Amino acid sequence: MKALKIIALLFCVVIIGALAFLLIAAMKAPEQFLKDFREETAQISNNKVILAYPDDLLEKKTTLDARLAMSEDDSIGLRINLREKAIYLEIKGIALHKTPIIQEKTSSFFKKLNPAEKYVLFRKPLVIQKDESTIFKDKFEIRYAPRDAAQADSIKDPDPDTVLREPVMYRLYFKNGIRVQVTGLLPDSVHQFKSRFRFEYDDRVKFLRQLTRSIIQKKPAPYQPTISIVIEAREAEAIYRAIPKKGKVILEL
Repeated sequence: MKALKIIALLFCVVIIGALAFLLIAAMKAPEQFLKDFREETAQISNNKVILAYPDDLLEKKTTLDARLAMSEDDSIGLRINLREKAIYLEIKGIALHKTPIIQEKTSSFFKKLNPAEKYVLFRKPLVIQKDESTIFKDKFEIRYAPRDAAQADSIKDPDPDTVLREPVMYRLYFKNGIRVQVTGLLPDSVHQFKSRFRFEYDDRVKFLRQLTRSIIQKKPAPYQPTISIVIEAREAEAIYRAIPKKGKVILEL
């Protein structure tokens, strides 16, 4: 009996030690990510022409260059402006729709960037590499053609279901490990805990697997700079379905 207690105690110590090691590795990841980014972009961000701009003008140049580049595309693009707390759907440089941001949260990586580094990172629109969502990107409805005019006249179009019953949450992934998470704000009366928990839980499990694998392979711990925003649920759904699968996104921090 005593031996079993000792084994159980050792097992607990090993588990706690492993979790502590994983936690320390995860805490060091943001600083290492920022260091690697600065080493990769030092030649561009230290350019004398870029550094000659005052900070406020360089921020404007970053936005204008990105919008100009996105205007060359014929598809709808997404512009997320955290300074104005708004999201825009744009095409050819013209804003088609504006959505206010209710809440926003950014990773420490973005807060530590200087204007020159933001210019290097955001002077061109980011292209969506993949996405994850609690809703379908496209909605399909199967309809059968009527046999004749009489049957066509008898068919009535059903009233559209405009009630949101499931949480709207999605993540957009870009190069450089950056991602944006959008959460649609629903009334408290809507049951959403289970779906939201599953969406967040899957992300945590995936990160833990990547972290464990990186430690075993003696590689840097994974880190994904994240911008999390909350907007009205109906708006979140419409924006997700409006932007193309590999659409372009401008980030203004």
